[in-house]
Amino acid sequence: MKMKLRNIILLLLIIITSSCIKDISLELPKAEEKLVIEAMIDSDDYPIVFISKNSSYFTNIDTTILNASIVKGSDACVIVSNGAITDTLEPTIMERYPYHGYRGTKFKGEINKSYDLKILYQDKEYNSTTTIPEPVPIDSVWFNLLPGNDTMGFLGFKFTDPEKFGNYYTFYVKVLEQQKWYYRPSFGSHILDDKLLNGQEFSYTPLTKGYERNAYYHNVWLDEDLDFLSLVCFKVGDSVSIKMSAIDANSFNFWSSVYRNVLTGSNPFTNPASVKSNIYGSPANGHWIGSGTHFTNVYITDSATLIVIP
Repeated sequence: MKMKLRNIILLLLIIITSSCIKDISLELPKAEEKLVIEAMIDSDDYPIVFISKNSSYFTNIDTTILNASIVKGSDACVIVSNGAITDTLEPTIMERYPYHGYRGTKFKGEINKSYDLKILYQDKEYNSTTTIPEPVPIDSVWFNLLPGNDTMGFLGFKFTDPEKFGNYYTFYVKVLEQQKWYYRPSFGSHILDDKLLNGQEFSYTPLTKGYERNAYYHNVWLDEDLDFLSLVCFKVGDSVSIKMSAIDANSFNFWSSVYRNVLTGSNPFTNPASVKSNIYGSPANGHWIGSGTHFTNVYITDSATLIVIP
């Protein structure tokens, strides 16, 4: 009798519990569509702009979706002005992702001048202003071999910050005849301000090799023919170009917020820091950066010798 009663109670509990179960389908919110703008003008070079569209965090990215995110051709009107001349940039195929971009033809960047950017896209307008500061030259470059390795290592360089406070820098590298674009170093920050080094000599080391960071089209980590050291190290026989640029405060604040976002995004105890775009008007992600650029090209002759290439 007790066994039957126990079975009846158990059956009732199963029925009650199962009747409370409901299928729940979550409708995840879609991300607000924004343009992602990468715009730059270097001293003695034409303005360049790349435009794409963001996607939702939960979107399953494939080639079709990625290609559809690229804004190209007549989809957008990109205008840059130096205050005297207005240039409508021409659609151009570039040598880095997203490949489709816009390039100026009427004027090149000049030191100590300001440049206005305007982008018209689907009845929306995006604006920004940047300046090109005075470039600061690199004083010296050296090459340090990895311990136990007689061909591979890292570069280092030295420069002197001007006495006037409020200087901001970016650093990029390219292996000549191997890479078609300048990339951020693989490790470490590629930006610097003079809060702690105003008017002083500064050594940047180690300077690692850079690579294309678009993992969908260029997933270097899956390249079986490329080992880790080849990815991040320079080697004897390489000709390397170091691009050191002076940028304005707004440009530095953008990159600084990018690094804070990366650092806090992997910390489970903090909220990710937001990226401070310097594009205004309609909501957008990205930057418009003017650079006063100084190039230093070197050939790594052997483990102790660098030849400066004109």
